[in-house]
Amino acid sequence: MTPRSCPRRVLNLAVVAVLGIALGAGGFLAFQVLSAPAPRPAPGWALLADMPNPRGETAAAVTGSRLYVVGGLAGVAAQASADVSLYDATTDRWSVAPALPEPRHHAAAVAEDGAIYVTGGAGSVVDWTPTDTLWVLRPGANAWVELAPMPDARFGHRMVALGGLVYVVGGIGDANADSAPTMTLAYDPVADSWSSRAPLGINRDHLAVVVVDGRIWAIGGRAGGSNHALVDLYDPVSDSWQAGPALPEPVSGAAEGALGGRILLSGGEDPGTGVIVDRHWLLDTSAGATGTWVELPAPPLTVHGAPGVVLEDRFVIAGGSARPGGQSSTAWTGATQVLVDNP
Repeated sequence: MTPRSCPRRVLNLAVVAVLGIALGAGGFLAFQVLSAPAPRPAPGWALLADMPNPRGETAAAVTGSRLYVVGGLAGVAAQASADVSLYDATTDRWSVAPALPEPRHHAAAVAEDGAIYVTGGAGSVVDWTPTDTLWVLRPGANAWVELAPMPDARFGHRMVALGGLVYVVGGIGDANADSAPTMTLAYDPVADSWSSRAPLGINRDHLAVVVVDGRIWAIGGRAGGSNHALVDLYDPVSDSWQAGPALPEPVSGAAEGALGGRILLSGGEDPGTGVIVDRHWLLDTSAGATGTWVELPAPPLTVHGAPGVVLEDRFVIAGGSARPGGQSSTAWTGATQVLVDNP
């Protein structure tokens, strides 16, 4: 071997090694995608038409018989999406709604007076900087309109509508570190203006939020990378939070819904242990702060990153991922799951 040929041989071996690693990683990734969990038989649950473009870390809102699934992350590269998918419960069909002005994941959405409002989120998985944007899609419109931005940026939050106002609860913001208190925000659609309300005692992101009997329930969530079992109740009249019945175990990224005074909470993940929380709980709120969460049969496919909704008096979960954390992009699903036997 000549001295000149040594570097060339070393280079060739390096190229072969890199190609081998790339092929191995590609093969493993393909195996992960092909072996992603599939729906299983589940008592009391059924599957509706699949969402055509599987993704998770979405926002969701319901108006009438229509479900809007907004933005999220999609594909094995976990790219942020501007897609808005529309499900019609009367036909069991999905269609394409007007796309967001920009991609967003970990945003929040809610319907109020027929309009769909979307706040915050991040624009990519490279830059997780929270945004403060507020967009609205009004009935019959073919494009989103930008409204007054939130007082602070955030992602991983939730939105609910109550008493003609839209509330933003929890999340991670550029002025909020880990468990530092974050103000609850209230938006007035008529005045196109924001005001600040009492903060959660322990601010959480990836939490679940519902409205029951004129109060907002903030359930579980994550602070400083750890899950919480906390449940807090907000009274808009007194602008105050009080403790509610704690969850049986800490969880974040779960799907939520409220039906006739009963709160449903399904799935989620535990970033500490790196597992999907394969649970489905119910709380009868008639007992107030002394109520107890009851475990019910889990859905066909337990996921995280898919907000739950109540659509025509049925609890529905659309999309999400059946794998946690960094594995999420190998198990995005388009499954649309419905609880057909109301508890």
